[in-house]
Amino acid sequence: MNRKISRRQVIRYMAAAAGGMMLSPLARLPHVRAQESMAATAADVALTAEEIEMIRGMGLKLGFETNHRTDDFINLLIKGGEDTAAEYGIELIVSEANFDAAKQLADMEALIQQEVDGIFLVAVDSDSISSAIIQANEAGIPVIIIGGAPTRGEVLSVMNSTSYDGCYESTRYLIDAVGGAGKIGVVSIPLALPTIRDRELGTLAAIRESRMQLVGLQPVFAQDAALAAAENMIQANPDITAIFANWSLAINGALAAVDASGMDIKVSGYDAEVAGFQRFEDQANGNAAPILLSLAGQQPLVQGKAGIDALCKAALGQEVAPDILVPTLLVTQDNYREQWDALYPGIAAPWSA
Repeated sequence: MNRKISRRQVIRYMAAAAGGMMLSPLARLPHVRAQESMAATAADVALTAEEIEMIRGMGLKLGFETNHRTDDFINLLIKGGEDTAAEYGIELIVSEANFDAAKQLADMEALIQQEVDGIFLVAVDSDSISSAIIQANEAGIPVIIIGGAPTRGEVLSVMNSTSYDGCYESTRYLIDAVGGAGKIGVVSIPLALPTIRDRELGTLAAIRESRMQLVGLQPVFAQDAALAAAENMIQANPDITAIFANWSLAINGALAAVDASGMDIKVSGYDAEVAGFQRFEDQANGNAAPILLSLAGQQPLVQGKAGIDALCKAALGQEVAPDILVPTLLVTQDNYREQWDALYPGIAAPWSA
């Protein structure tokens, strides 16, 4: 007997074909870690005008699940996704977990129950999200994840900034600026994600290559906790010369701690957000102590668009690379105005108001 196949079934069938797997309802989208040289870029997954017109006629519904909404990166990542979805005529369901793995699992299950055609995910951690990934696999829903592959289950693609290189370069810039010797503290974030481990590894590699002494590595979730961690490092090491913070709110906390100390301690970090750019502007105008030296800037708008583009490629039955890399950009006192335009295209700089 003939059976009518729905548009969503066709989309999932084609997404499965793009992954090169057996086409069964329970088939899982494969993810094999690629060599960096084999990774795709955001430009590689961008849709052509003809493909955009095809997507507009499909009536896609996608999910966009994030681990939090407390910093500029995530909010601009969502904006990149929302703007692209609106342009393509896609219904985009956005939800966030507030760093709560149980809530994220519930959010993912809700998206699966709504039979979305794909999910763009920023996970709380790679382990707890695995059961939701497996449920998406069983439902035939492709998932693109930022930060690293889950410990179980399969994703269509993993998207990452060049986290190791970004942290290495920014840490190296800091170390060189303070003369390559002295004491350095690191403020991190306690997320069990490969991209976070890459940040720490890049920072630690730069420190090992120098004559710097690491006096603390403190993971924290909030800006006030980062402030306290940096204050403790300063109090315990009054001769500390540098602090590296590997996420946005940690940078803000470290800067506040150094400002309050009145000491000549230099700060660099990973994440170039509005507060960091404003700090460079204040330093340039003599309105703040010249403490902040460098930031590794991710490209959230680019990543948000690329995530939607990649899910659309799968919906069109096209192959999607298992890895999508977006390079970080080094932001310093010398180039912060130019780098604003590169990282936040079309968005007015805070000093232009």
